Amino acid sequence: MTKKKFFIQGITLTAFSLFFRITNIGYRSYLSQKIGAEGMGLYQLIFSIFMLTVTLSTSGISLAVTRMITAAIAAGKRNEIKSIVTKCFAFCLGLSLTISCLLYFTSDIAAALLLGNPAASSCLKILGIGLPFMSLCTCMKGYFLAVDESLSTAGADSVEQILTIGVTIFLFWYFAPQSLELACLVLMVASTLGEMASFTVNMLVYRRSLKRNTPKFSAKSSGVMKGLSHIALPCTLSSAAKSMLNTGENLLIPRELQKFGMSYSTSISQYGLLQGMAMPMLFFPSSFLFPFASLVMPKIARERELNHKNAVAYITGKAITNSLIYGFFFAAIFIAFGDFWGKAFYSNDISGQYLQILAPIVPLIYLDVVVDNLLKGMDEQLHSMKYNFAESLIRVILILVFLSSFGIMSYIIILFLSTILNAAMSLKRLLDVTNVRILPLRQIFLPLLCSVISISTAKLLLSGIIGLPIFLMIAMQILLSGGFYLLCLWGISGAFKVNVYCSKKRS
Repeated sequence: MTKKKFFIQGITLTAFSLFFRITNIGYRSYLSQKIGAEGMGLYQLIFSIFMLTVTLSTSGISLAVTRMITAAIAAGKRNEIKSIVTKCFAFCLGLSLTISCLLYFTSDIAAALLLGNPAASSCLKILGIGLPFMSLCTCMKGYFLAVDESLSTAGADSVEQILTIGVTIFLFWYFAPQSLELACLVLMVASTLGEMASFTVNMLVYRRSLKRNTPKFSAKSSGVMKGLSHIALPCTLSSAAKSMLNTGENLLIPRELQKFGMSYSTSISQYGLLQGMAMPMLFFPSSFLFPFASLVMPKIARERELNHKNAVAYITGKAITNSLIYGFFFAAIFIAFGDFWGKAFYSNDISGQYLQILAPIVPLIYLDVVVDNLLKGMDEQLHSMKYNFAESLIRVILILVFLSSFGIMSYIIILFLSTILNAAMSLKRLLDVTNVRILPLRQIFLPLLCSVISISTAKLLLSGIIGLPIFLMIAMQILLSGGFYLLCLWGISGAFKVNVYCSKKRS
């Protein structure tokens, strides 16, 4: 992939990602008005169980397809691409159908024992219908990433997003569900229809893409199951273990809060405010970062296959530095304006307060996503999964020990500790395998200083402006702060030379 094409794809994916994030925040804002914090909490809990089945059906598949097709292209065997994807399709379909059936037949037990709400079982049954479509889409996304057509999935994802939101609004308007369980069922029906639509669009685009990227006569591939075993199976097992812990974590939070003294309704509401409102807003700026992170993975995988060590070091260092620059800026934004954002999107003070409290770990959250993608490109996915598993296990243990005694603030402290641990372990491993080192003054202190100066200046200038529409005010907060931030970075640009990206360790 040429540098020009990389940035064009990155910018386009960023535009789509921004669209997805904005509509998702708007969607959640709409839902919070319809079902409240308690409804958002129940919605998140249902999805936490469903995400375990999604992990079992899809985890590692996209990476395996990308890596196998990338290797075939590098070896000049494009005629094997169709065979590779077809075999992965068969594997995914069989696996996802099996898991879908298991979810259907165990949904009553899961709803009663895990959610404490037997009426929510129909939501799990509806969601299970979408599993095969999601699994097959995962295969196609891996293919598109490998052949440098990652934009191909953006249209399908847009259709899914628009249809899901449109169906939700229509069903709420037409049926006006009166209970939280019926409201959640409406959301699950809309989500499943969106997955079906996404699969249909992806399949049409995939069939056209095959004609462009493969010879007329295809050849049978070998070693596909071995590749799935080597790449996807470890990811699936590790991700499944992590997903089980994440599901356990999400289910434990309301229960432990009840032991702390909260009622069922209050505990679910607190969970909904944190996980259903504040956390999605925390990830909102990733619209600009994560698309580039996903494109870096196949790029660094190719350089590794070709044994271009200097290129690997350069890509790694540049990705780390840019993610830190980006993360520090939005951490400062959330601290300065988080209370305003909470009121703007959710008409709620508490969600904004959570956003401000969690803001300091934003740089590590964004950095960890970039580092995970780089590790996968370096064939270090086992280490990445191991660190993620350790983080989740520590969270669950600490939740069991502290949450019932100290309440929701102890969970926030747990989030800080586990995020720091995961980011530190992942970054150390990446630096070891890529021969790159971190320069704290240039890569940490300077962007931190610039973010504090720029956001403080913007907040001071905006403090006297009142009466503007909410979203115009948010746009001004970001743009004015961002302008000052870029000027500040430019003013000390001598500290951000390219050689910090490729600095090698000395023996």
